[in-house]
Amino acid sequence: MSFDDEIQVCPNHRDKELTPLIWTFAFIGSEYWCPACGYNCGMLGAGEDVKRTKVLENRLARYKVKSKKFLHATSLLLWSYFTYKGESKKFDEMPQRFKTYWINQSKKWKYKYA
Repeated sequence: MSFDDEIQVCPNHRDKELTPLIWTFAFIGSEYWCPACGYNCGMLGAGEDVKRTKVLENRLARYKVKSKKFLHATSLLLWSYFTYKGESKKFDEMPQRFKTYWINQSKKWKYKYA
């Protein structure tokens, strides 16, 4: 099986549902995250490789859409600086409305297998 024929899934709940891992930089020290249980791991040795199927590809696509705001919010809370309206800013330097919105987004995610 070649690399393109495989997809990485979470090893924590294989008995319930195979959940593809999402590649992200939203968490310090890990690049893969499981949207179903919160497992995260670095790019070397993350999860388990299984045969890529249309079902797993569709599940990954759905989870990416559902988790987009959560991952963005999590990233904003961890980054030292980011660009806002062309300027380098710290999260603490942002308007209160902005901070409140993204803090709330980071709290909304509910894990299926927590």
